[in-house]
Amino acid sequence: METALQEIYEKLGAEGLRIARRQARAVAIDSFSWVVWSLLFACIMLDESRSARLSRWLGGGDTLGALKVVLAILLLQNIYVALVEGYSLYQKESRIGTNRQSLVGWLKSRLKQRLLESVIFGLFYWGVYLAFRSRPDNWLPLVAVLVIFLLLVIYLSGYLQVRAGFEVEPLADDSFDTAMKRLFSKAGFKYGGVNVVKASDKTTRVNALLTSKGGRLSLFIFDTLLEAMEPEEVEFVAAHELGHRASNDIFWRLSLHGVLMLIGVSIGHEMISRAQGHWGLYGAADVASLPLLLFGVSAWTFVAQVIPNTYMRYREYAADSYALRLTENPSAFKSALVKLTTLNFVDPEPPEWLEFWFHNHPSVAKRLRRALRFRDALR
Repeated sequence: METALQEIYEKLGAEGLRIARRQARAVAIDSFSWVVWSLLFACIMLDESRSARLSRWLGGGDTLGALKVVLAILLLQNIYVALVEGYSLYQKESRIGTNRQSLVGWLKSRLKQRLLESVIFGLFYWGVYLAFRSRPDNWLPLVAVLVIFLLLVIYLSGYLQVRAGFEVEPLADDSFDTAMKRLFSKAGFKYGGVNVVKASDKTTRVNALLTSKGGRLSLFIFDTLLEAMEPEEVEFVAAHELGHRASNDIFWRLSLHGVLMLIGVSIGHEMISRAQGHWGLYGAADVASLPLLLFGVSAWTFVAQVIPNTYMRYREYAADSYALRLTENPSAFKSALVKLTTLNFVDPEPPEWLEFWFHNHPSVAKRLRRALRFRDALR
């Protein structure tokens, strides 16, 4: 454990460390860029009353017409962002050396994910505007209910989001499957199997996640991770994810995001109310104001992200401790973290301000030091 950080620096090398640090800064740039893209999209749509004219053309004044307008605006925004932001991300991943797709393949994957988001968030914002219309002075309780449903759909659609970007197939390794069954049973969770995400034809990055289906937890593992790690290292990664489930971190994280989303919609409502009489808009109930509402929510999300990020950094420590207790294998933690860091080009010691505001994981150096103290406490 004590030598793990030194090993990371040696494996990254000077060039790898430069890439990792540039990538760490890119997290902040990408986060701010989303606000800029939202602002530019709002300016394009509101200029010359384009959004208002689109609303009139699709019959935005009635219930079904409002859904058409919301879906059309979100579809336009997501195509716009997928092309503009997607190209810059493609260039970044290609320079780093983690991308294995052509530009066309990359943009197709991004568009598929954006289309799924358009449907999910389109139904949500449609409900928001119906709440603005039906209860102009008391819309907050209805929107709060909509936020709960939105978060529930996002939680349940994890599998679809994976399938939107990758091919998935069941794991064909009986010995590993048996080991996972044993791990899940020890943790007290119903086992839903292991699925291999065919990511290697698109990226060199490694990842793993859990999704819930029919009361069982299924583990989705990138094939790049299976190729790079030993079985006990993959087991530790799975145990870490189980730690989040055991502590209900997903529920609390989604609840926190729900509160912040509600505040964001409230800010957006104030903005579109003040925009009445401008750009052909007639008030908060006008679905043509959606580009402005989206900008208000994205700007607030950029500012408020420090709150869920701080919470999740704290919970990452807890998940590490849980996995150490469950697997009783500190060496697997060390080697798995070294590989995750070097393969994904993670800066092991980013600037404090960058970690505080933009990172939802503690630095690798801090995780290693915390794990060392935890190991010593168990002796």
